[in-house]
Amino acid sequence: MFYLQKESEFRDEYKDIAFIIGSPDFLGAKTEDDNKINVLIICIAYKDMETNYIEKNKKILVRMKIDEKEMDYYKSILKRESVVKLKVRYEKEQGEELAEFLLADIIDSNYEDEDLTPMLKEYLEPIYYKDEVLGDFLYNRMVGSFDKEFDWVNNRKILIAFDDADEYYKERAVNFIRNIFSDIEYWNKEIKEYSARSIINQGNKAAAKRGENTVDEGEFAKEFANKIDLIEIIIHERENYVNYRLGNKKVFPLDVIAEGDLTGKFTNAFVSQF
Repeated sequence: MFYLQKESEFRDEYKDIAFIIGSPDFLGAKTEDDNKINVLIICIAYKDMETNYIEKNKKILVRMKIDEKEMDYYKSILKRESVVKLKVRYEKEQGEELAEFLLADIIDSNYEDEDLTPMLKEYLEPIYYKDEVLGDFLYNRMVGSFDKEFDWVNNRKILIAFDDADEYYKERAVNFIRNIFSDIEYWNKEIKEYSARSIINQGNKAAAKRGENTVDEGEFAKEFANKIDLIEIIIHERENYVNYRLGNKKVFPLDVIAEGDLTGKFTNAFVSQF
């Protein structure tokens, strides 16, 4: 869990700084000693209004400590993918890769700047990963992945995404997706079959321990396949990890997650709480 530095770790002087807030914008976690929330505002560039110095090559964080009930207010004022002008205090010792600030006041939450506004527009230009077989995957800045919606079995749509990694790893992810689409009927059956049997096996073990009746595994798998659909496939190619999400809110309020690797092997399945 990240922490909020003591105010003594920031300089005493207040400066007016313009920031570009990024796509993943706010991170928040409660402190252990009180009910306050430590908040990080993630920025992609800043400009010192006094010196006109612009920094865009570091990880840039603006910190604050607020009441939980204030979070929605600050998110409505300091919006992601925007330029804002803030009164802040510099951290006393800024590193080569990280620049941190402590928020003191919001000067302008919709600021137009001759340098930062064009930078934001350039940042927001769509980025694609192009594949001659699968088509174009659009970069999702919120989560740092390339996404594309595909037609699946029974005219359903599924989302497939992979991480923004080095070219080697992106090719690895795309090759895995190509393999899936070489026989989607097979993969649809395998994903559902593994998920259903894993879930009912866990349920039967728990029921047996309690002395309760168990459910026929084959019948459950058949019913599961008829009612539960594949929703998305998320690939973390560096970690050799694949996440399959299945669900049907009309049947069951929670989704099922199946896990596997890039060889196509399944390793686990469980009912998701999220």
